[in-house]
Formats: sequence, structure tokens, C-alpha cells
Amino acid sequence: MVGNPPVAIESLPGARDILRELESGDDEGFVHLIRGRAATGKSTLLGAVRTRLRARGIPTCDTVAEALAPGARPVLILDDAHTLDPIELEKLSAAIGSDCGTIIVATRPRPHDTALRTLADAVSRRGRVTDLRPLGVSDIAPFARELGMMAPRAIVEHVHRRTAGIHGGVVATLSAASATRLDAGIAAVDRAVAAWARSMLEDADPDLLDVFVVATTGTGLDPDELSEILGKNYSTARDLIDRARATALVTDADLLLAAAEAPLRTLIGDRRYLTVQRRLLQARLDAGLLRDHTALLLAESGVHDPRLTEFLCTAAEKAGDEAVRYYTAAERSGADRRSIAIRWAEAAARTGDGDTALRLAEPILADPAVPRTDLAAAVRICAGVWTRRGLAARAARLYSWLGPDRVGVDWALGASVQYLSGDPEAAGALSASADQWPPTEATARSSLIADALSRTISDSGRAAAVSAASSLIQAARADNASPDPDRLVPYTATSIATLLCLSMGEPQRAADALSNTAHAYPVLAAWTAMLGGDEQTAATLIAQVDLTALPPRERLLAHGVRVGLARRGGDHTALTLAWQAAHPLFDDVGADLLALLPIGELWLAGIRLNDEGRIAALVEGARELLCRSGNPPAWANAFHWYAIQAAIARMCPDELLPPAQQLKAAAETGDPHAAILADAGRTWILVLRGEVDRDRVTAAVRRLAEIGLSWDAARLASEAALAGSDPAASTALLKLARTIRADARPPQRPIDPAVPARTERPEPVTTTPGPVLSDREREVAELVLLGMTYREIGARLYISAKTVEHHVARIRRRIGAGSRSELLSMLRAMGHGSLLV
Repeated sequence: MVGNPPVAIESLPGARDILRELESGDDEGFVHLIRGRAATGKSTLLGAVRTRLRARGIPTCDTVAEALAPGARPVLILDDAHTLDPIELEKLSAAIGSDCGTIIVATRPRPHDTALRTLADAVSRRGRVTDLRPLGVSDIAPFARELGMMAPRAIVEHVHRRTAGIHGGVVATLSAASATRLDAGIAAVDRAVAAWARSMLEDADPDLLDVFVVATTGTGLDPDELSEILGKNYSTARDLIDRARATALVTDADLLLAAAEAPLRTLIGDRRYLTVQRRLLQARLDAGLLRDHTALLLAESGVHDPRLTEFLCTAAEKAGDEAVRYYTAAERSGADRRSIAIRWAEAAARTGDGDTALRLAEPILADPAVPRTDLAAAVRICAGVWTRRGLAARAARLYSWLGPDRVGVDWALGASVQYLSGDPEAAGALSASADQWPPTEATARSSLIADALSRTISDSGRAAAVSAASSLIQAARADNASPDPDRLVPYTATSIATLLCLSMGEPQRAADALSNTAHAYPVLAAWTAMLGGDEQTAATLIAQVDLTALPPRERLLAHGVRVGLARRGGDHTALTLAWQAAHPLFDDVGADLLALLPIGELWLAGIRLNDEGRIAALVEGARELLCRSGNPPAWANAFHWYAIQAAIARMCPDELLPPAQQLKAAAETGDPHAAILADAGRTWILVLRGEVDRDRVTAAVRRLAEIGLSWDAARLASEAALAGSDPAASTALLKLARTIRADARPPQRPIDPAVPARTERPEPVTTTPGPVLSDREREVAELVLLGMTYREIGARLYISAKTVEHHVARIRRRIGAGSRSELLSMLRAMGHGSLLV
């Protein structure tokens, strides 16, 4: 028999009432029935009762015969009443009914045992019935303290999961956890609960062990079904169910504790274990009652059956994110991997398990006997994985290998991948095969994307790019209205549409592309906010993204936002940290049209941190990609602007010429976006030479701001202000820079979507104060943040160094800065200086 572990008495329901009645000294006596599953503390409670009575000199007995003997009647304390034969139970019920003094009985619940039901009815008429329930999560910590143990929250939750709150299991696991190091507590709990479960199983007879096998599936315990599975009559099956439920190993949901499964299988052996499970499968299939989860558990246990395999494959098609698990179980139950590889790989790729998808799909590429449709599907899946990993060139080579004659209805997907990777000639060859394949709804959407990409590359006119953006937005809305969740594609129309609009200098249109989408695109939304000048919203959005959970291509975009925000904020520490977090990714991704923006941002960060070499391969890859594609303005303009900024950051005016010439060439075709960037580039070159034309700079700054480049616009204005020799012009340009930055910022902090709405009265909102500095003080603050001395600032503003010192002192008093370093930090936090970095 399993020993009774020490159990905290105060935690047992009804224990205090029983002990209080004993202490009251009531001569009339009382009757109490304590009911609970195995290891719930019944015997320990009875032991405490005996100890109290003996301390008061009151005799006790543990048999009905002794309690009914003539003379002074001792208190009857009877444990394990469920083990008594029916005659003894009848005598006990009669004794209770005849008022034979104090009787305290403990039993396991057996709802279908007539004699035990009669006993419970007799007790309820004269006394009280107490059911000992398992401990809840909130009960375990005080229970542990009562036993003199301390249990951290993580241990408490794990103990409850593993024991279902059964007192005996809780005591065993808490004792093990308290006897080991804190960091080894979880492992100690697992070992202890396995040993405890094994000890409970060793006391069970073979028929009960078979019931436990049925309970491993959580299908419920039904007498009719169990009699069929075990070959028992109905009455015996019902009794076995009562006995199983009365143990410590079967939960209220008729599910065997997970900790008991492995010991059970070891104890009875695989052959017997699987025989019972096959009988359960047979019974469920014959009755038409097999559930998806039950089939899954049976297959994962090792049950082989063709009908089970067929059932799992059918269930996988509607299992959503669980489909991979179903296909894995189907193979384990006997399915031929080759027959389910495509569907299995598709499911794995959809859930982000690219390694599994490639492991399943790539062998199909090398099989000469595979049907063309399966071959094309395998290419689509592999290409989808590679593209999402930021390796569009590898995906494009797959479609080139497949060729126009075998690509089938996926011609548009292949063409789009090849356009994105910079191979328009191969994309054109796939597109030329379109008439060979039947038009379907899926191909209509993908062909819309391929055609739009073709127009952005083959036609350099702005009108063609604008029309292509419209088509992509239309395709994105079609996808959102009726998505195809069972078909993996290498990209989404929404992502292409958004990044195209951003590359074209239309952040507002990019925001329109993201609107009304069923799927969240927080990284793209952050890009749209940042390039639209709303860095606060961009920072809020990107802070909510778990970068480690993103596929590499999206992770590159996310890192681009993070370094872009740090660079714009002028925070050197944040920029360094963001750069260090990003650069391990540079070896894992390649350049494609959708990666140009993050590559540009990371390029500028690398230059700023004197670590440009890390990103050089990606930058060169981007240049080659654009060259192969013919430098299409819709995609190339933004990257050429980054190249101009890179030349400025390196103080290499000669390097401005190639990207400036590209922008000039695009501008001559009537591209207004290129014209604005080309004019700003020329203006910046003149500023670097010390040639500052206030009107020209102002016009260039305002046009940059109009296309969303407010930070670049403000920086150009501030650079011109510092380079100019006319103090009045410099002051006006500094004011213009501040105005541009202020206009780009939202009037108030956006609502954080991660914070749940509150229904109670809201707390007062603390708003960011308005400008606390005068115009002159703001000018001084900007120049202080540039590192200028008081004499240099005075010379710039035509005031004395002493006056500058007074201005700085007033600024410190106004904002409450205690030191120079604190002054600089607070000024940056207020938004000063970021336009000058």
C-alpha cells in the first residue's frame, strides 16, 4: 500500500468543524462522513481525530462490532469504508441510524455502490458529509506554509499542473522542490510526481490499469464503451469507472494525469497499452464518435491503423495552425510521407516552420516521377520560405529552374519573385506563358501583382508607377476580403503595395494600403509613420513587436525602423544598441526590392557608427539589383536619396554625383518625386560648399517635407543655417527646421493599443508641456547641442558670450537641469537638437 504522506490539517475542508465538535465535549455524539479520492488526506485527518480523543481519555475503536458491543461505547473511527463488504456496510448504516454515539467514517467516492449510497444517506440524516476536494492554485502556497515550506509562484503553478491539486501529490512534489536548489525546482517536481504516480499505479489491479489507458485519451469513461473495450459486463465496467475516478490519478474530466502516462506504459508494456488503445479506436470508429483530438493522441501514442491515418489527414485540412501536428501524427500512424508531403509542407510553411517545409518539399524537386502539379507546388512552397527569409534571389532561381513549361498556374507568383529579385527578363518569360494556364481567382490576384510589378520596372513614367500602386492596393483588398489560408505565397500584396508607396514618397498612400486589412502589419505601419514624420507613433508600434518571432525579411524591416528612429532621435547609445542587434542578420538575408528601404537606413547607421563594412555587401547587392532592373524610379529614387545621405555623412561630395545623376535622369522623364530629391541633393551640395541661398534652401526643405521626409528637410535647413554667413538667414532657417519638425509630430501621444481600455474613471492625463523656451533660447539650445562654445554661439547670433551664458543659465532654471549633461539630455528629450544630428 502507498503510505499516507503528511498533510496539513488546517487546509482540509471540514477539518476545523470536526475538531471543534470533538473539543465541545457534547455527550450526544455526532456522525461525520469524510469522502475523498485517494491521497486527499482522509487517513491523516482521522489520525488527528484519534490523537485528540486519546488526549482527552476518550476510547476509540475501528470496527463496527466494537462500536456495537454492550457497555461504554467508544468513538468509532473507520477508515476506507469502501473496502468493507456489503454486510459490514449495512451494519454500519444501521448503527448510525440507531444513534450509537460518535461515528467518524472515511471512504472513497463510489457513486454506483448501493451500500455506500445507503451509508451516505444515513449520515446525512444524522450528521454531516464532507467532500475533500483537490487544492486550487491559490490554495497551494498557504498549504505549503502550513507544512513549513516556501514555494515560489512558478513552482506552485507547475505543481498544480502536474498533480491536479491532489494533496498527496502536492506534498510529494513540494517536499522535493524544497529540498533542492531554486533553479532546479521544476525538474525536482517532475521527478517527484513521476515517482508518486508510479507508486499509485503499482497498487492497481490489471483491469484498473486498462481503464487508466483509456483515460489517457481524455475521451471520457462510459460503461457501455468500456465493457466493449475490456470485454467486461456493464456492472463490472461501471464499478471500474467508479474505482478509477476515486484514485488520485484520474481528474474530474476523466483524464489520466500526464505524469502517470509514462509510468503506466512502462508498467503494463507497449503491447498491452496499444492493444487497449486500438480497441478504443475500433469502438469509436464503429460508433462514428471518433474526435479529432482523440485520433491525434492515439496516433501519437503509436497506434497504427489505415482508417486512423485517413481520419487524421482529413482532419488536418481543417485544423488550421494545428495541421502540422496532424500530418506528423498521420505519418506516425502509418501514412506514406510522399503522399502527404505537399500538404504537410504547406501547413508547416504557413505556421512559420520553414525548416520542416523545406525538409518535406525539397526531396520532391529531385523526384523525376513526381506529377507537374506537385512539382510546381513544391517550388512555390520552397520559394515562399526563401523569400520570407529574405533570400528572394534563391527563390527566383527555383522558378527559373522550373521554367515556363512546368510553372503552371503559379506563373504570376514566379514572375513576381523574379521581379523582386532583379531579374525582369526571366519574369517576362514566365509571364509570356500565362495563356497556357487556366485563369482562376487565385491566379487573377497574383497576375495583378505581377503586372503591377512589371509596370514599376519596365515603365519609368510616374503615371505607370501610380497606376501600379493602385493595382497593388486593389489586390491587397481582394486578399483581405477573401484570403486563401491554404495556399502559401512568397509575399502579400499589402506588403508590396505599402513599400512601393513609401519608396515613391507617398507615406499617406502607404497608410491607405494598410487600412482595412484583416492581418496586422505593425512593422510596415511603423515604417509608414516614420517616413511620414510621425516618429512617436513609429516608436510605439515597433516597441510592441517581438523581433525574434519575425521571419528574417520582416526582421530586417523592423531593424531598419529601430535604427532609423535612433538616428533621427540623435541618441547615440540607442543607435549603437539597435545597430548591434541588427548586424547578425546581415549574413542571413539578401537584397531585393522590398529590402531597399531598411538597407538604406542601416547603411546610414553603419556610417554614423564607423562600421559601414558590415553592411557593405547588402548595399552593393542593392546597387546591383537596381542596375539589373534598370534603376526603376519607383523603387530606386528612395535608395538614391539614401546614397546621397551616405555621401554627406562620409563628407564625400564626389560620391553625391552618381545617385544625383540617377535622380536627375528620372526627373527629366517627368517624375516629380525624383525632381524633388534631385533638387534637394543639388541644394545640399551647394550647402556643403558654403553656398547658401535662403530661398532655394527653403523651397527644397518644404518640398522634402511634402513627400514625408520631414527629418531630412529639417536637417537640410539646420545644415544650411550653420553653413550660412548671414545671421538673419541662419536664424530663419533654424526656425524653419523647428517648424518642419513640429508640424510632423502629432499633437498628442497616440493611444497605445497594447493597453486595454479601462471602464473605471480615468486618471488625470499628464500632457507634455508646450514650448517653455523663448525663440532666442531655443536658438541657443540648438547651438549648445551642436557642441559650440559660448563665444562661437555669440558670434553666430551676434550677441556677447556673456549673454549666451545668461541664456543658458535661464534655460537650466526653466527646465530644472542640475548639470550640463542633464541639460543636454533634457533638451534632447524636449525635441531640441534631433534635427541637427
